[in-house]
Amino acid sequence: DETYILYNMRHPFQAYANVGGVSSHGTQLGSMPRMNLITPTSKVVLFCCLTSLHASASAFSPCRSYTSHKHRRPRLVSTLWNTVGDKNSSTVFIASPITITSVIPSNASKFNNTTTKIDKVNSATLRFNNRLNRMAKAFDTTTAPKVEALLLEAVKNYEQSYNNDHDHEQERQAIQQIVTPNTISFTNAITAWARCTRKDSAKRAQALLDQMHYLYKEKGWDHVKPNKISYNSVITAWARSRDRGSALRGEELLRDMYEFYNEEGGGEDLKPDSRSWNAVINAVARSRDKKCADRAKFLLDEMGRLYNEGDNGLLPDALTFGAIINAYANSFEEGASDKAAQLLMHMESLHQLGFDNAKPTTFVYNACMNAFAKDPLKSNDDTAGGGALNRAEKAEQILTSMEKRYEEEKDYRVMPDCISYSTVINAYANSNTPQSGIYADRILRRMTNRYLLGDTKCRPNAVAFTAAIKAHSAAINAILTEGESTTQRNIHSKQQTEASARRCEDLLQQLCLMCQNRGNDRSLKPTSVTFELVIQALQSAEDLEGTERVKLLRDEGVMLNSTHPK
Repeated sequence: DETYILYNMRHPFQAYANVGGVSSHGTQLGSMPRMNLITPTSKVVLFCCLTSLHASASAFSPCRSYTSHKHRRPRLVSTLWNTVGDKNSSTVFIASPITITSVIPSNASKFNNTTTKIDKVNSATLRFNNRLNRMAKAFDTTTAPKVEALLLEAVKNYEQSYNNDHDHEQERQAIQQIVTPNTISFTNAITAWARCTRKDSAKRAQALLDQMHYLYKEKGWDHVKPNKISYNSVITAWARSRDRGSALRGEELLRDMYEFYNEEGGGEDLKPDSRSWNAVINAVARSRDKKCADRAKFLLDEMGRLYNEGDNGLLPDALTFGAIINAYANSFEEGASDKAAQLLMHMESLHQLGFDNAKPTTFVYNACMNAFAKDPLKSNDDTAGGGALNRAEKAEQILTSMEKRYEEEKDYRVMPDCISYSTVINAYANSNTPQSGIYADRILRRMTNRYLLGDTKCRPNAVAFTAAIKAHSAAINAILTEGESTTQRNIHSKQQTEASARRCEDLLQQLCLMCQNRGNDRSLKPTSVTFELVIQALQSAEDLEGTERVKLLRDEGVMLNSTHPK
């Protein structure tokens, strides 16, 4: 299959994936084949929009300079499909053009033009900040409150030292002796809360950032002016929070960063960077909110738009793409696998253009295969499982491309692992066709062979075996359904059912033997779901003796945990 993309080579993040002859932003490009699968081996035709062809390329909005239209917002063009949300809403992030090299805040206090202004950090403050930094590295529930208490005490002492009347010499000596809480001090405390496991950690981190703004704007403490590291730490806290609406808070905080950046007249220490965006996109993608994947994709488009307008630091990484792809996989929405595949294609294209951070990793490939395994989209031939089988075949093609890429590059970032193979096996299990078990066994053999050749990451586990058993059970159900539709069960169908049921029992026994030989390894212990699938398969095949054998094996206590493919 051929995949056609229209690229503006000056702005590589703007790519138009054509499906059915119409680009994602509505421009007719002619008749082109529909994309069936996006893989690294797909043929990609790059059309370069050169400056000399500006007249013919004027139909594509990204080719027009934003600076010539600075009085109106640029048209947001999705890199892959239609954007989500109102283009004219406040969700659009704008960074005003900056020409000022040095900024003097209008709210400068009495300290700004006196010897009390802190130009150099004293030794007491350095020791204090180092102490907070060491404490902030802990991931627990008790350290963050202690760090905040030390900080607030230092703030209180600093305020009291200037409430008293001192002559010039006394004031100079006081500055050299007392701890002067600064941006680093507050950021250390915020980081401590970001790493804290308490439920209110994000709110406490946000409160410290609000206090920084208060001290800077209301009291004129220039040395506590928030910077992008302070903001990024709070965004990270919200990203790690499990509270409802935490992803939205992170997104709002990113918008606040741009407002503060424009308000202060610019400065690299205030400008949101790729870490800011990646943290917010990851938080939105992992929030499990309704349409969170589309919302994260919209933010990715915004990030790409700002990059195209000259912010070269805004480069999404593989984890950001992977989080969005994984969000589509977990959305269980129709057509989610196509969107995930388009994002994978976009990553491949960016990597080919020289963006190494966009190179797909094992996590990204696994997430995309999982999207195909879980996609509930019903096609015209799904009455026989044809559509679902086609999606499972696409997942297998991605796995094959991973294997080839790893063999060629020897890059461990794209090495298939047990999750990769288990995901494809589960995709065939979800296809619910009479051939599901056969295809699942084929993948399980490939997985076992790689492990025997020395690839320890591909060691088969209970998840892989349970997925294979699930595939054979699905094959039995499909065979029985076909028999009911034809009002008869011929001898061949009965033989298929019995063979699949026996295979389920064989896989269970093999898994139990592996578990015992490895000292009851938890990753190899069959689960309650594993036993139930085998029992159902044997009952469907009317194998009463086999059913009793498996029940006895289950009652002996072989199974332990409840990990199983969904």
